[in-house]
Amino acid sequence: MSQVRSVVSKEADVWVLRLEKANGKVQEYRCTSEGQAKQLAQMLSAPASMEPVQLQA
Repeated sequence: MSQVRSVVSKEADVWVLRLEKANGKVQEYRCTSEGQAKQLAQMLSAPASMEPVQLQA
């Protein structure tokens, strides 16, 4: 599993989440609150489930 490093910061009344992946690429997300940014960081940094997911129609 590849490592993901996350940084949450406040810039001009917007919370910014930056995720740096093992390959050096950075993804940036803008959130309305610090809590939202931290929850998103936790969700996106978590290892992927090994079980297949079946979508229900």
